[in-house]
Amino acid sequence: MKFGSFLFSPEKVEGFDFHVYRLKPETGVIGTPKEDMYNNIACFGDNVNAQKHPEWVAVSKDGPALRTNGKYNFRWDILCMTNPEYRAWILDFIENAAKVASGITLSSIHFADHGFCVCPRCVELWRQSGLNWVDWRVQTVTNFIREARIRVKKWGKPFLVGLLPDPVLSKERFGIDFDALAPYADAFIVPIFSKSYATAWHFETLARSFKHVLKKPVYINIYVYGPGDKPNEVPTVSELLKVSARVARTGVDGILFLAENAQRLIDFQKAAVQAEDILQEIADYGSEEFMKLIDRWRGIF
Repeated sequence: MKFGSFLFSPEKVEGFDFHVYRLKPETGVIGTPKEDMYNNIACFGDNVNAQKHPEWVAVSKDGPALRTNGKYNFRWDILCMTNPEYRAWILDFIENAAKVASGITLSSIHFADHGFCVCPRCVELWRQSGLNWVDWRVQTVTNFIREARIRVKKWGKPFLVGLLPDPVLSKERFGIDFDALAPYADAFIVPIFSKSYATAWHFETLARSFKHVLKKPVYINIYVYGPGDKPNEVPTVSELLKVSARVARTGVDGILFLAENAQRLIDFQKAAVQAEDILQEIADYGSEEFMKLIDRWRGIF
């Protein structure tokens, strides 16, 4: 099992096996590709371009894919997958990052949700395909990932695909077909982000389900401390330790820890090795690999 950092800043943190830099998060703010790190790129989640080009935003009969649309659970604004101008730009962006980075991870690779996208371009492409609605959306997502993989593998780099944490309805809601994507992904990353992990069994169940259904290695992404968070808004150290141990025992291939920057993650590591009562409790969870990680952190702090 491997453990990684997943940061909004191009920094490495000691005590992890690999490091991911959020080169282009869903905020749409773009950094500079970073060598010797995996670079993460949010593809169709893009607040900046949604504001600059409102005509690029995905649409449904229940309104646009914007954070202001209360009928859906959007945490960011989402662009139409078939917009040729943006699609060409993001594929070029992915390839340019792949020239520099150790590997590429993609997120926001899908349709916004059920009901999207019904713009005239999407409706006409669907009609021309001769497929039913669900299969056309799957084809659209899969073709994008296939093209992105070609761009990344051109430079001989690993290619990881981010999913959404729905193991049952991802195909119908987002156009994500796990089996169709498996030939193109070296591994999958599943975020189970929450600002509270009090019900750890729920997240363990999600991790176990994805390990069962996915045909490539599975990495689970856990939320530690995001940009703009306050100390009382993030998971406690106790919650993070318990959920990490329970996810680790499901047999997943790795865990990543999301944080705003290196210092936030270092603060978590320090607090983790000092939480002796919690560590004694989770020592009996059957999560040997995670306990070995804690021992590595003890050697640092």
